[in-house]
Amino acid sequence: MQDILRERYRAELSRMSMLPYYDISKREQYIEYKLKNEQCTWVDVITYVNIGLHEDCYKVVQRITDPYSLKILVNKYNKLGETFMPKDMETIDEKYNPEGLLLRHDARIAFEEMCRAAEREGIHLEAISTFRSFYYQWKIYLKDITPVQSIEEYSVQRDKVSARPGHSEHQTGLAVDINDLEQTFENTEEGKWLALSAFNYGFILRYPKWKEKITGYNFEPWHYRYLGKELSQSIFYSDLTYDEFYSRYLIQPNKGILYE
Repeated sequence: MQDILRERYRAELSRMSMLPYYDISKREQYIEYKLKNEQCTWVDVITYVNIGLHEDCYKVVQRITDPYSLKILVNKYNKLGETFMPKDMETIDEKYNPEGLLLRHDARIAFEEMCRAAEREGIHLEAISTFRSFYYQWKIYLKDITPVQSIEEYSVQRDKVSARPGHSEHQTGLAVDINDLEQTFENTEEGKWLALSAFNYGFILRYPKWKEKITGYNFEPWHYRYLGKELSQSIFYSDLTYDEFYSRYLIQPNKGILYE
C-alpha cells in the first residue's frame, strides 16, 4: 500500500514543482512527510519540510550566517552563534521600559512609536524582556530544572515554552515581551490592542494560538518580533507564521535569501 501511495504522491508532487519554494533535492522528504501526514496539502507539506518539521527539533540545525539582517529566522532549526550580540542596541524610553532594556535601533524606534500610539487610546505598553545574550538564555532555559531531572527529561516540557541558547529570538535584539507573561494577556485590553495593531508598527505576534506544531512553542500573546512595517503587514494578512512565510516567500532553493 505504501509503495502505491509513493507512486501516486510522486505524480502529484511533480505538478507542484512550479512553486518557487519547491526544492527538488527534498522530493523524497516531501513524500515521506505526506505519507505520515495525509491530511496536509502539498503546499503545507513542502512548507513544513522546508522549515525542518520533518526532523525532530534541534536535531538538524543550520548556523545563521546573516545575523544582522532584520529579517533573519531564528527557531529550533536555525541558530545564532554564541558570541553574537547586535551592535546597534539602544535603551528604550524609560516611560515604556522601567528596567533599562535594550532593542536594536530600528526596533526601539518602532516600539516607542507603537507605545505612544497605544497611549493615545488609553493603553499602556511596556517592555518586560528584550535582548538576551546566549549565556543569559542558558539561565532562562535551565531555571526550573531540579536535581533529580536529567537534561533530556527536563527538555521534553521546557522546549515548549523556552528556547535553547542560540535559538532565542531575544538574542537578535528584535524581540520584545510586552506587559505580561501569561496566556490570559490575550484577553486584556492591551493584549487585544496589540493583536490588532502591532503589525502597523512593524511587529508580528511570533507564536500564535493554534500554530504550536509549526512554531514549536506554546501560544505567547506577549511575544512580538520586529520585522518592519511592510513585511509585518504582509505576514499579518497572510495568516501564516513567520516560519511559514519565510520558507515560502523570503528564501528559495538555489536562490538564497530574496528579501535583501
